[in-house]
Amino acid sequence: MAGDEPDRTQSGNPVLGAQTISRAFSVLRLFRDRRGDLGVGTIAKELGLNLSTTHRIVRALVAEGYLAQNTDSERYYLGTGALLLGQAAHRNFALDVVYPVLQQLAAVTGESVNLGVLTADAAVVVERIESAEPLRFTQAPGTRVPLHASSMGKALLAFNADAAERTLKGTRRLHRLTAKTHVSTRELRSELDQIRARGWSTDDEESNLGVRCVGAPIRDGAGLARAAIAVQAPSVRVPDERFDELGPEVTRAAKEISALLPPGHSF
Repeated sequence: MAGDEPDRTQSGNPVLGAQTISRAFSVLRLFRDRRGDLGVGTIAKELGLNLSTTHRIVRALVAEGYLAQNTDSERYYLGTGALLLGQAAHRNFALDVVYPVLQQLAAVTGESVNLGVLTADAAVVVERIESAEPLRFTQAPGTRVPLHASSMGKALLAFNADAAERTLKGTRRLHRLTAKTHVSTRELRSELDQIRARGWSTDDEESNLGVRCVGAPIRDGAGLARAAIAVQAPSVRVPDERFDELGPEVTRAAKEISALLPPGHSF
């Protein structure tokens, strides 16, 4: 098993060095996605690593401040290094500037709001506002959202030709997530034309049954979208006619965020 191979970074082998770095990032992602402290045994089991390898990685991360140890339980948690890195990313993404707009959109609609950024093959949630409703749909930061089956993803595809080409070129059928997912690239291309014409996108239970969403792109000065926002709600609160109500609200918020970002800012 690859996870049980010894780590010989001192040999100078670049492959092994890259493997160690990759494993360290895997440990940090585990702490990002799991709440609470974690023991070395749990980390090793979750990532398929042996205990000695896991101990070395954890000790190195503690030494650099990215993990810290609870001396009572001997379990580990994210340290100040991770906190400072997150704060720096928060500033670089200008989330402190856009957060009030997301809050206002959530207040006006009464629903959950997400902001996501474009990666190679998905939109990744970086900020969220949860609805106050007891029945709600939310996605935690770090959630990967499919481009072809989400309002956020389709807003990005409609206003980013390179992303659309990467997603659709040479593809005959798209991955089906629910019975309502559009799997035909021809149908999706037609929908993207409609999104460009009106400025906002929809997700009619295409990625999660029982959830309907409306999204809009955050565009730079050239009109290119590398980020998008979406309002998400249980489908029982979004009859067909509410799409037309939510669309302009989401579009207004997305345009406000675009105007607030510093010149040259890129997600």
